[in-house]
Amino acid sequence: MILAFAHPGLVVPNLEKASRFYQQMFGFEVISKEGWEQSPEMDRAIGLKNSSCRGLMMKGHNCFLELFEYSNPPSETEPVANLGANAEGIRHLAFYVDDCRAEYRRLVDLGGMVLGEPAGDDQAGYAVYCRDPFGNIIELAEIPSPTESPLTLPGVTSLGTHTA
Repeated sequence: MILAFAHPGLVVPNLEKASRFYQQMFGFEVISKEGWEQSPEMDRAIGLKNSSCRGLMMKGHNCFLELFEYSNPPSETEPVANLGANAEGIRHLAFYVDDCRAEYRRLVDLGGMVLGEPAGDDQAGYAVYCRDPFGNIIELAEIPSPTESPLTLPGVTSLGTHTA
């Protein structure tokens, strides 16, 4: 039986910088520290050899976010900042916001990068793609319709407010 969606996990080059960004921008808070140093059991679970990393589990308004910084093995993939919004795989994290344009400016002030510019209208709301300081694509979107409100999800009874 599936119980719930657990969390997205991001691999970042600087765990402290990533933690600060997601705390300041989205109000996440660290709930646990994770990591391992060349653990055969973890290697078996994740499919790597001689892996080592540090990580954090964070909680936000209605979700968890896991961050990892690997020290071994070195990444063999193209930097995420070089991938476009159309690249295959999980491509963005989306956050509902009350004012897309204001949160877009705040994201850039906190070290995020411009990818697009807020687009939409006052009826359906505004949305924009940007990047976190490491190149991961972040979508900031106003709730487009009552049917897409998080309040329609099982277990969600209110929307929190973030004061940074």
